[in-house]
Amino acid sequence: MKKILFFLLCGSLMFMSCKDDDGAGEVELRYDADNDSAPALPAGTFDAGQRFPSNVVDNYVGQKLTEVEFYIQDKPADCELLIYGEGDATTPGTLLYQKNVDSEVSANSWTTHIITDDIEIQNEDIWIVVRLIHNSEIRSIGCDRGPAKSNGDLMLGEGETEWKTYRELSGNVVDVNWNIRGIVTP
Repeated sequence: MKKILFFLLCGSLMFMSCKDDDGAGEVELRYDADNDSAPALPAGTFDAGQRFPSNVVDNYVGQKLTEVEFYIQDKPADCELLIYGEGDATTPGTLLYQKNVDSEVSANSWTTHIITDDIEIQNEDIWIVVRLIHNSEIRSIGCDRGPAKSNGDLMLGEGETEWKTYRELSGNVVDVNWNIRGIVTP
């Protein structure tokens, strides 16, 4: 009996030691620092996004965008995740992925969404966008203290057709980056 237990223990140790490390080789696409707050946004639909230009993602060509993390302070009425391909500097391109993530979102916490169809990184821009639907004024999408980095605070408001930075929308008063992060794996 001791021999059987010994072999089982050795086999278990060998199996566990050969396992890949969780997160090995992962890279975070992000502009933000730690969550600080969330701006008050009125009732309506808002797309909060980040654009990662080709010169940012070119080291990861052939790897896959497998997860997106984002911080929600107050839970919106509805929440979707959208990933777009290359468009231009102010407008995303083709919609590559869309998923309603409302059931995954909780107030005052990070949401990690696993992308069901991995998106292969190309040598072109990728936009990661969180769509927020508000029934009243709330503070939904999390942000850091800033200062804002280029492409870190993009927003498309209710009925708008042109993406702007949140700095522009706030009259250059609010200088932050959205708490949105893409996880790329080999």
